[in-house]
Amino acid sequence: MAEETTDKEITVNFDMFDKTPEEKTAEANKVAKSFGISDAALAEVEEYKAKLTRYNAWDLPFMGYVNEDGYGYAYVPDAAIVREPYWDAHKAFLALPEDVQIAFAIRMLFTHRPVDRYGASMFLHYQHGFKVNFVGTGANKY
Repeated sequence: MAEETTDKEITVNFDMFDKTPEEKTAEANKVAKSFGISDAALAEVEEYKAKLTRYNAWDLPFMGYVNEDGYGYAYVPDAAIVREPYWDAHKAFLALPEDVQIAFAIRMLFTHRPVDRYGASMFLHYQHGFKVNFVGTGANKY
């Protein structure tokens, strides 16, 4: 469903979104490992996911990219703040080691939530030079 096509290119087939969460995670981990991501980094991804759940922050742009209501995505580093209790999800994301950030973003490419998927694509492209290709019905090309 996903394959590495060059040094820093990832192709995600939208058919992947019909798979179980376990199948999506396995595929994302396979792609991450193809870029040298370790099992230890993948474990840290799970820890960050647990924090997003604990702080109820999944609906926030934790990778920093916000859809500006028809104007496209913009980098807004202070838009992922939980007020009660206070936690800056984006700051916590940036505090992760680089390999964990990349692994987490790759994981988000396989989610059904476009906000996470496109935020991850932007993060991987602009911060780490990856090219992400989405293929299948409904795939956006930019």
